[in-house]
Amino acid sequence: MTTATPQALAVGQRLRERLADRLARSELDLPLLPEAAARVVALCRGGEADPRELASTLQRDASLAAHVLRIANSAAYAPVEPIVSLQQAASRLGLQMLGQVALAAALQGRVFDVRGHESWAQALWRHSALTAAWAREICRVRRSNGETAYLCALLHDAGIPILLQAATEELRRSAGVLAREHLEPILIELHGEAGSRLAERWSMPPCVREAMQCHHDIERALGFGDDVRITALADQLSHLLEDRGDSALSVERVRAACGLLLDTLGIYDDDLERLLAREGSVRQQAEAFA
Repeated sequence: MTTATPQALAVGQRLRERLADRLARSELDLPLLPEAAARVVALCRGGEADPRELASTLQRDASLAAHVLRIANSAAYAPVEPIVSLQQAASRLGLQMLGQVALAAALQGRVFDVRGHESWAQALWRHSALTAAWAREICRVRRSNGETAYLCALLHDAGIPILLQAATEELRRSAGVLAREHLEPILIELHGEAGSRLAERWSMPPCVREAMQCHHDIERALGFGDDVRITALADQLSHLLEDRGDSALSVERVRAACGLLLDTLGIYDDDLERLLAREGSVRQQAEAFA
């Protein structure tokens, strides 16, 4: 990282103040959850949705329908025969996963799509998909329900692209320039609160808001400590995997980086070995979404 010049420091300080002010005044532009995706999420959350109603709802949004079919036919779900209808896809994925797919499609299209920063936004989305997959596997190892943990992990960094869009607008207005290496720390500092505003607008469960706000500062968690810790652990596993590239993660490396989280969640070395053995599945799940 290069040292910031006095001019870059001044631009960064003004930008941080402006973004914090927009947050305090609730002046960030937060995208709406698309109608079809919102309806699918609501239907699936109830657990007793009619497959025909789901298929009819999906058909109203061609992009969402295509996304569902692509996921259902991906290597992560390995259908014996190609799935060609939305009813087949809904049956194959199950209600819980179908709701998550609908939410993921909305996130990818409405949040993780920042003009002028496409590669950065896509890298953020891949990280979110990877983190969500790790969260699901952590819950399997702990023999706990993974639905809310998956949502927390999928949304945990959604505040970054929202702030990136706002920062781009602010810099354009002021004719300012700020390199990514100096812009990124500002976004990371503020992204928890920005993300929680999106979660509120999209009517996500309270645990999602807390995980978005606290996954970098677990001591702030009040009512949903396990969800926050699972999100934080999944986030760290994703970063470790991204840093290692094609090399497999080892128990020793993960224990050294995440020991306190592992202990607090009751994940011991045997459990950790089983978790890390699911790395291939995690990668497949993430690739299906990303």
